[in-house]
Formats: sequence, structure tokens, C-alpha cells
Amino acid sequence: MNLINLPNELLQIITNYLPQQSVSRLCLTCTQGYQLFLPKLYRHIELGHRTQTRQLELGLIRNSFLKETVKEYTQSLTLNSRQGGNSHWSILSLFEQLPKIKHLQFRDFLTLSVTKVNQVLNILPRLEKLDFSYCDLTTNHSKDEQEEEEQGTKKQMVCNNLVELNLIWTDFSADAIRQLVLITPNLNRVILGANHNRHRLANDESLLILTNHCQTIKDLSISLQQVKESSICQLIRSYGPQLETLSIRCEGNETIQTISQYTKRLQQLTIRCNNSGYNNVMNILEQCQFLTHLEMVSWPLQDVPSIVLDQIRCRQDTSASFIAAPTSLYIEGIKRTVALDRQDLQEIRRLCLYSQ
Repeated sequence: MNLINLPNELLQIITNYLPQQSVSRLCLTCTQGYQLFLPKLYRHIELGHRTQTRQLELGLIRNSFLKETVKEYTQSLTLNSRQGGNSHWSILSLFEQLPKIKHLQFRDFLTLSVTKVNQVLNILPRLEKLDFSYCDLTTNHSKDEQEEEEQGTKKQMVCNNLVELNLIWTDFSADAIRQLVLITPNLNRVILGANHNRHRLANDESLLILTNHCQTIKDLSISLQQVKESSICQLIRSYGPQLETLSIRCEGNETIQTISQYTKRLQQLTIRCNNSGYNNVMNILEQCQFLTHLEMVSWPLQDVPSIVLDQIRCRQDTSASFIAAPTSLYIEGIKRTVALDRQDLQEIRRLCLYSQ
């Protein structure tokens, strides 16, 4: 049976499981295959080499079907500067032909001006998600931009549709992160991943900047180093009543106490151990009644409540690995990741009430 003769709905399901290279080959089989599979191929565009960018420009000029395809179906765009230099800024007009982009990712930019980022964002009105990976965000301005700021004539455009911001292994200055959140005030999901920030104190300042300018965050993940526990606790206090998902480095008992006190509506929580001597974990289990998933990453076993270990032991085989031994026999200093689902949490709450 000829693959092309299958129903279009079935073909779309099949292509969802194929790598991009295989979809590209399907486009070359025949005219019908080209028309069927090209939208899938161009759903995500990645530009890095100057030759790739130039080829896309020429293709959009010469091929009307390709032009209509990217206009209608392209929803994700990755700009990779590892081998592309700064050629992206000379083709801003190309982005205007991609009106339905919802996800934009910058990758491997050794120096990336937030002003340049803003220029791209202004061309993509439907953008909802913005990622930075292995970049260094700066506030470098051209001479003309500096004069505009001094004279107060420069207008700061705001991206109201952008709701998700992810920074993974990305350095930034405090001014850069401030400029970025000023143009993205409606964020509801933010991930600030680990980095080796060369800008002193910028990681800690970024938490205060975030709370001052983004009021609607419900999903928050913070993995930054060089952050004070007091800054983390202030962040949790600011967003706590509205937080639904939280992933955070636990610096001490104050962090745990703040989570249990201010995040009453939390549904998913991941806490990554950074020290030892935690004794307030049960407060989270008791106070966060809406919690359906709790993950304690690299947690010292001697600091895990016995009722939690007992619950995990109950769902394991008697020959299971680290949970088989009595709690009292755990060696101090051993760390494991403990995950509790909705059923586990309900049972723990039931046992807590029974014990009372």
C-alpha cells in the first residue's frame, strides 16, 4: 500500500513519531508528499549558519507554497549563534513572515543585548514562550540608543502575550534581567536555571526584580546559585498565595517554614537539598492540603520524616533497594531523592490525623 494513500489524519500521527530528517525525506518523494509533509517539517525552524538563513530567505522569495506554509504553520523558532555570529539582526524582516511564532529560543549567544531581543519580540505578536540557553544577557546599547534613553524619547514595547520565560545556564546582569521583565509583565511561568553568573550579586538581585515587576507568576522554578536564603523566602512570601507549582533550592529550615506558611494552594513541589539538618518537612505535608506531588531531591535520609519513609516502604517490594531496612539503620550522610504522589500524600495525612 502506498503511504501517501493513507488518510491525512493518520499520516499526521505517523509523522509525530518521525525525526525531522525522515520528514524531510518524505517531502522529497513526490509533489503530494511535499504538500502533505512540508507543514510538519517547518513547524519548528532553527537558524544558525548564515547559509541556512540565506537559503530560507531565497526559498520564501521563490516558492510561494513554502512562504504560505511558514506563515501558517511555523510556531517555534530557534536562533543559534554558535556559528551564525550576529547575522540574525540583519534579517529582522524575515521574522515578519513568521506571524504565528509562539515559542522563541536563543541559544549560545556569547553576548546578547536585551534591546536586540526586544526588537525581535516586537515583530512576533503571538509569542507566548521565550527561552535562553547558554547565553549572556547584557544591556549593551548603540550610541543612538543611549541618546534616545538620555532624551527620554525611547519607547519600551511590552509583550503582553508572553507568559513563560526560561533561562537555562544563562548569565545576566541585574540591569539586563530588569529590562527583560519590564517588557514581559504578564509572566505566569518562570524558570531560572543554574548558571555560573559572572555578574556579582545579579542572581540574588534578580529575585527582588522579579517580585517587583511580575505579579502574576503561578509556576516558579529557581535553581540559581549565589542566592541568599532571605531572598528566596521573600520570593515565596510574595508569590505564595497564588503559586501552584514550585521548584526551589532549600537553603535551610526557614525556607521550609516559609513554604508551609505561605503556599497553601501549592499543587506540585520540588525541593532540592543544599544542606542538612532539616526538621520542618512535616509542616509542608500538614499545611499544603492541595499538594498532589512532592519531590525531595538529594535529601539526607536522616532528615526525611519516618512517616514518609514508612509510606514509601509500603509500596515497595520487601526486596527493594534502600527502603527495605528499618529507618533507624540508615547511615547518616546518605542522600536520596524521595517522590510522593497524590495517594502517598493522602495516606500520610490520614496517618497524621490518626496519630493525633
